[in-house]
Order: sequence, then structure tokens, then C-alpha cells
Amino acid sequence: MNEPRTRADRVDRWLSLAAGVAALFAVGVSLYQARLAREQLRASAWPYLAQSNSYVPEQPYTRQVENQGVGPARVRAFRVLVDGRPAQTWGAVVRSLTGAPDSAVVYSSLSRGSVLSPGTVLTLLQLPAGQQAERFWAAAQTRLETVICYCSIYDECWEADSRLEEPVPVRACTTDAGTAFRQ
Repeated sequence: MNEPRTRADRVDRWLSLAAGVAALFAVGVSLYQARLAREQLRASAWPYLAQSNSYVPEQPYTRQVENQGVGPARVRAFRVLVDGRPAQTWGAVVRSLTGAPDSAVVYSSLSRGSVLSPGTVLTLLQLPAGQQAERFWAAAQTRLETVICYCSIYDECWEADSRLEEPVPVRACTTDAGTAFRQ
């Protein structure tokens, strides 16, 4: 039997419905805030590798990589290409671009497992001042490419290609023994 609803019953039902809607809204706001917090944590650990090279007559040629981000960059792959073909040592790169042996070349190791802290500047290669540095600089402008694949501590990955202005997001870094640079 349906009893006539009293005004108090209707008010109770409306209040219950309003409380349920408010609870669902609160859950939605909490989920949104949690998502924002996760994004903020990721942004606070964002690495950003920038590559540069410089040559001034009568000065050494220098090729560098710098972590300009706010988080560490975990290097997963490093490739050096001359004329689009993989090179495996700086000595081979210098010989290919200058036609001369790699005398007095200074280089740093950058390979899978290397970590660049924020603000770190790493000199990948330095050639002493002189004709070899000048020839290398001239040839490097169009023939040399360095590609660094790196990830954040959250396994978000990017590829920094010396031919591009900015790193490009990638799903993951892949390595190939045939193209890996050995220093």
C-alpha cells in the first residue's frame, strides 16, 4: 500500500539525493587533484638535453650536451652518424670528417647508464685549435649528427637529435649493437 508521502519524507529524499551528488562530486574533485599532483611530480623531474658545438678561429672545436631540465637525464642510447651512417668511435668520426688522424682529441664517455644531473654540461668532444678543428667544424655542419635517447626517473623518454631544435618524445629508447657508439 502506498501511503501518502509527507512533506518531511520528500525533504529527506531530496537531502539524501543532494548528499549523494555532493559525494560523487567530491570523489571527482579528489581524482582530478590526484592527477594534477602526479603531473606536477613528473614536471619536477623533467630532464631536457640540449646539444651544442662551437668553434672560433684559433680556439678548440667543442661539442657539448647540457641537461637544462630540472630532473636527471638517464641516458639509454647514444649514436653518432657521419653522412647518415653510424660511427663507433670519435677517432673514426675525426678521420671521416677531416681526413687526418685524431691527434690530441679529448672526449668524454656518454653511454647507456650515464646520468646527467640538472645543470650538468658534458663535453663530448674537443679538438685542439688549428686546421683540424677548422676542417672538422666545417664538415660537422652538414655531415655530423649525434642522437641521445634519454629518460626521466618516471621512464618518460625523449630523443635529442643534433639536427633538431628540441628533443622529441619517444615511447622507449632502443639500442642496436650495430649502431651503438663505443667512444
